[in-house]
Amino acid sequence: MSEVGGRLRRLRAERGLTQRELAEPHYTAAYVSSVETGSRTPSGDALRHFADRLGVEADELLGAASPREVVQLDLDIATAAEEFLSGDGSATKMRRLARQAERLGKPRQAGLAWLWLARRATGDTRPRLVTAAESALADDIPPFRELVVPLRAAVLIGWGESQHALHLLRSSLDECDFPHPVLLLTLHASLADAHLRLGEVAAAAQHAAEALRLARGGEEVLAELTRHQMTLASACLEDGRIPDAMVAVAAVHDLLHERALRPELARCLYARALLRRSSDPEGALRDLAASRETFPDDMVTLELAELSCELGRLDDAAALLGEAASAISPDSGLAAALLYQRGSLAMAHGDAEAAETLLTGAIDVAARHGARGVLAGSVDRAGDLLHAQGRVADAADLLRRGLLLLGAEEDFSPGTCGGRR
Repeated sequence: MSEVGGRLRRLRAERGLTQRELAEPHYTAAYVSSVETGSRTPSGDALRHFADRLGVEADELLGAASPREVVQLDLDIATAAEEFLSGDGSATKMRRLARQAERLGKPRQAGLAWLWLARRATGDTRPRLVTAAESALADDIPPFRELVVPLRAAVLIGWGESQHALHLLRSSLDECDFPHPVLLLTLHASLADAHLRLGEVAAAAQHAAEALRLARGGEEVLAELTRHQMTLASACLEDGRIPDAMVAVAAVHDLLHERALRPELARCLYARALLRRSSDPEGALRDLAASRETFPDDMVTLELAELSCELGRLDDAAALLGEAASAISPDSGLAAALLYQRGSLAMAHGDAEAAETLLTGAIDVAARHGARGVLAGSVDRAGDLLHAQGRVADAADLLRRGLLLLGAEEDFSPGTCGGRR
């Protein structure tokens, strides 16, 4: 059976027409049968007649995707993306949809499918998928084409090219003359994350503020809006209201892309908390708690525990550190920060022996992982503890060891170390 014949038979069956009903008044049932079986090739006039009787464009009989098929494809991609967000997604299913879109000559849908696959991928697979999405969306309008930029930036950051990533993101934002809210949200959130990774807290907080202003709500709100729009799109498609279905499915994709930004939005809250910590500790506390709720992160938990301890909320700090201890591997780089926080909490409780043990452990783990900030902080905090106990010589030895671990030359005397206060 030819492809044209197969499509003709399928569309006729979907509409409940007999071969005779499709053929009349210009053709015969036998002619329709011969076309459906592939024994005859229909003329242009016959194609136009069949298309008119079936309520489709003649191009659809020749293989072009109908508007209904495109909307259904959009819905299928959206359903697969929603499954990704819930943790039950299938890469095989999304890859099949990308290939289907390519066969139908729909680069936008193919690009969106590759985009979702790239978001989920890790390692060497991600750059290849990002390239596929870039290629498919290269000639599309900015709200779709530029959605790939943050993923390319993430690849560059993974390769150690953070400045290149920042330049790419800034250029995309500067050239964005199409004020699409989801695109602007994506670029600002990605810039906040990139600046934060470089330790540029003020710049990160500036972009974070813009991203948080553009965000429409939490996961529950966005998930409910997604379900509503998907139901609406399906109903419109069923009723043949294709333009309305297209509007609804576009809203679905915007909502799904915003929901995919949960990790970046959590980092935005974290960046804002870091900036306001000294001037507005209570506000910083709320931001850190909201960051953890948006997307759990052990580093944020430790920051929240430290601030709680500083504000005298020792029970809250202890609970947070207990939670972090069950999640952080002893071989992780965050293990040093955990030990430092537990040592600080022990000092706040007046348990000098436990504090010394924990801070010494933090120094050892930080030295192994090259965590210079935690190493310096642990040496300083342990030195304070030893000085408070009158153990000046021990404090001097500790400081000397800490300086050596931090890369200082061994050309100072213990007396110099001990006289730091």
